[in-house]
Amino acid sequence: MKRHIPSGILFLLAVSFMLTTCHKEYFEFDKLSTEMELEPGLVAPLLYGSFTMEDLIEFLDSTDYSLEDEAGLTYYLIYADTIFSVDDTTSFETGMQEDMVTQLQVNLKTVNELPFYMELQVYLENENQAVLDSVFDNQGVVLTPAQLDSEGKLLVITEDENSSTFDDEKISILDSVAYLRVKSRMVVASEGADFVKVYATYSMNYKLSLSAKARLKIQN
Repeated sequence: MKRHIPSGILFLLAVSFMLTTCHKEYFEFDKLSTEMELEPGLVAPLLYGSFTMEDLIEFLDSTDYSLEDEAGLTYYLIYADTIFSVDDTTSFETGMQEDMVTQLQVNLKTVNELPFYMELQVYLENENQAVLDSVFDNQGVVLTPAQLDSEGKLLVITEDENSSTFDDEKISILDSVAYLRVKSRMVVASEGADFVKVYATYSMNYKLSLSAKARLKIQN
């Protein structure tokens, strides 16, 4: 799914006029400028979505099992040492020439109801899906787990916001980027227990967005 960042509608108004004095002397004022440089700000979503514990259960080992509580709600007992990952890819196109971009920042916002520590990284890939670079430095960002009580009821839903500002080198490869690939590694936050009780409807919501400034020149 390709998403294009709109460049906006820009215009230039040039005015010339003549003044007449009481002595019939004339002064002509030429156009003050025939060129204008603008730096509009652009904001656009790149990737957004959500997944539930029920969606993730297929990644877990076969020894995990599901039950129902007295209200008929499904929950899972997850081993404390369970580790699994999520991998998602989407098409990418800025709609801007890289030499026009003066500033670019990628923002990640997450809302987490799952009791998992998450390491998340977003990779920039070319049309052959070869990795050119990553959005975040080093191993990526670490998202904090939600807090549950001993019965699996939500105590605290965690919200995290992370951002990465691109340097000139990273901006220079934008024209070659065709895909964004999100990879996440998750570890159960067990707090010393052998199992963690997680309801099937608990979810992780994420939104990846881009904010940028681009230099535009308009000539009359």
